[in-house]
Amino acid sequence: YESVFCSGGMDGTLMYWNVGPKGSEDPQTKIPYAHDMAIWDMQWHPAGHVLATGSNDRQTKFWARHRLGSEVKTGEEVAQEEVVLGEMELGNHVGIVIGRRGATIISMQRATGAKMYVDQVRRVLHMEGTEKQISAVRKRVQALLDRVSNDDPRQMMQN
Repeated sequence: YESVFCSGGMDGTLMYWNVGPKGSEDPQTKIPYAHDMAIWDMQWHPAGHVLATGSNDRQTKFWARHRLGSEVKTGEEVAQEEVVLGEMELGNHVGIVIGRRGATIISMQRATGAKMYVDQVRRVLHMEGTEKQISAVRKRVQALLDRVSNDDPRQMMQN
């Protein structure tokens, strides 16, 4: 465990580095979106098997190391899960997607692992993540918009 160094990025990325004799200049493992915001602090358990990270997203997370013999993705394999950008039109429902004090969009980011923000002028949700993450966000947002549309009092009056 003495040869492992961890670093946290301003974008919430967590990286494990091998600093021993067989180390390299590239991270051994990279965990994009480990936190929603900048990682400010990290501390190893005295035995070295668990890492605690603290972030500006007001979360503390615990990361267990892979056990000997378990399959570990390399930095290259993680990088192959290409990060893509997506957009989704929100129309007049921008506030619904953002939620009270950002609670809805923050919980969706935590649940899916995708980064997202709302362009309130264009009324568009911008998403960044893997194809799988973007798909999950689209499904969640569409379900939320469908629910709001079904509860719209103007539509109830027309029926």
